[in-house]
Amino acid sequence: YVKDMKKKGILVVMLAIVLTTAQGQYVPNNSQAFQFMSVYNPAFSGVESFDDLKFGYRYQWAGYGKYAPKFINLAFHKRIKQPLDMAYNSMRLSDFSNARASHLPRAKRIIHGMGINIFQSSVGIVKSIGSSFTYSLNYPITTRMRFAVGASALIENRRMDVSQVDVRDPDHFYDYLLKSSTTQTDLNVRTGALLYGERFYLGFSYLPLVNIALQASDLAMEEPFYRGSFQVGYSFPVADGVNVKPSVIGLLQMTNQFVIDYNVKAYFQNKLWMGLTYRDIESGVAVIGFNINETFTASYSFELSLGDFRKFDDGSHELVLAARLKNLKRYSQ
Repeated sequence: YVKDMKKKGILVVMLAIVLTTAQGQYVPNNSQAFQFMSVYNPAFSGVESFDDLKFGYRYQWAGYGKYAPKFINLAFHKRIKQPLDMAYNSMRLSDFSNARASHLPRAKRIIHGMGINIFQSSVGIVKSIGSSFTYSLNYPITTRMRFAVGASALIENRRMDVSQVDVRDPDHFYDYLLKSSTTQTDLNVRTGALLYGERFYLGFSYLPLVNIALQASDLAMEEPFYRGSFQVGYSFPVADGVNVKPSVIGLLQMTNQFVIDYNVKAYFQNKLWMGLTYRDIESGVAVIGFNINETFTASYSFELSLGDFRKFDDGSHELVLAARLKNLKRYSQ
């Protein structure tokens, strides 16, 4: 290899080993977290009145070429029990519908949500694949506010292909890798709660409710990496057809340190939206999205390191495609 590519290769191999030991509890590595919120907090499942299908692809650190990490997420969420009347399938109710809804027993307005997430990643010599199943119960506090609780079970398999590493000189650590078990399968159960209405949400989750190794590896740790997460967002109408949506999402590590994303998005006529994110890991994100029609949405984001890692980073690209199925009221997300 060329000298600088060799350095990059070594760096990515080292990163892959770190990820093998730290990712025993899957959290999406993406710059559009709001697209996959149910993975951070299972209570988000069932919030939308339509069937929500999303596909996300992330190409991270493009300058690393074939060593660049790649991540895929496929998520589907739907309500398995709607409120009694179709008029109450969304938080966006008219005054007339609210008057009628106030006379319905709360038990008739409970929503049950479910979701499935399938993910795959490739980080150097580490390959990961897994899936999760999510359930949530959304209880109406008022006609315009609900409280949701949810839980999800996640299985992830990670494999390190040591044979891809080319070591020309004798290396004791490499010999150790060859003799070690390099495949691990983990089971993770998490839970979360969410208070939300038409223009706001406030949620938190506990991620390591259960975190066990179904198949242990010599190279992996069984301790979880994240303790929990929190999410908060609000929508401000600032002009006719223009809404500004600031939000914050934070991950609490087991060391009790937070990793936080600060986001703001602007929506125009519910067709075009743009946003910026500052991640306190010293990176910035720009995102643009289009509601093509009441069914399909496409969004693209570009992330660039703002700190010392900038010298190694040529940016990360992420594409998310979404379909809102059975969207009878033609709502956006």
